Amino acid sequence: MSKILPLDPKFEFDIKFCWERTYPPKFYVSENLLRLKLVNDKTFLPDHSFSLHNSTGTKAFICAKTDPYGTLFGEPNLNRIHISTFAFAQRRHGEELLKHFLNEIPKNRPVVFGQDQGHFFPGVPEECPELLNLLLANGFEKQGEFANDLERDLGEFQVKPDWLTPLGAGDLQVKTCSPSDIHALKEFFAREFPGRWEYDTVVEKCQMWNEYDEIVALWQGDTIEGFAYTQSSETTKVPTAGFVWIHDLGPKSGALGPIGVSKKVRGQKLGGALLVAGLDHLKRLGVRRCIIDWTSLTDFYGKYGFRVNRRYQPVTRPAQSE
Repeated sequence: MSKILPLDPKFEFDIKFCWERTYPPKFYVSENLLRLKLVNDKTFLPDHSFSLHNSTGTKAFICAKTDPYGTLFGEPNLNRIHISTFAFAQRRHGEELLKHFLNEIPKNRPVVFGQDQGHFFPGVPEECPELLNLLLANGFEKQGEFANDLERDLGEFQVKPDWLTPLGAGDLQVKTCSPSDIHALKEFFAREFPGRWEYDTVVEKCQMWNEYDEIVALWQGDTIEGFAYTQSSETTKVPTAGFVWIHDLGPKSGALGPIGVSKKVRGQKLGGALLVAGLDHLKRLGVRRCIIDWTSLTDFYGKYGFRVNRRYQPVTRPAQSE
């Protein structure tokens, strides 16, 4: 007979068994990273996170987070609940736990798979049809087109001169950041990208992990007008976004993104130039296999040699009337 318990914040149960039954090896993550991204995250919802057990051990677990908007970013609270992870030994175990979870969630709150603060998944991996079918059978609906993770080997990446031509106009330069740039970074994000990117990049990468030099910034005079967020296996302390798949990416791997430029300089092909500068920065760090995660811009990144390696189907259980 099975029993459902609140998720143990110390993860003192066999999560590896359930995870490997649900997700292929390319989605392997360490138990330490799971703990850090789940129960140690500020948006973790302990009252809505559960594990299912029977006499032979753990058979399923589900971890929920609140919507970070309003909680972290000072923006309107969208009232969503995110399933950050959901894994099960067999479908019947997953079915039992998912029904319990959904019964505990207020019906007027939409539930999204993935897309949480410190996420693993932007949707259900294409390689997990049983997981997708289980969610669809319990009120979830497909939402829009696939999200993609793209990859390429930077070993043979060569910068074409015309890619950087846009940087020759005006008082522009690209350089990695340092602690002395924190005020300029904060001003840029507050002005151009308030919210998730501001929190992830300025608070976590810079102030929490002291990884200023992984931000490649576009400067115009004394003002930042663009950024590329980079990570590498040699320098990144805690992988985030698509770089959580660092085990599959292997040694000498890295990540690029998000990337963005200010409204003032858009339309001048500076986004592409900043992308190239970011990739060149990673190559000089020794990065070979590079990932760009959670994007639909396959044609744009394809021009720089990136190809799809992972696809995810976004799904949501819409809010329901009480």
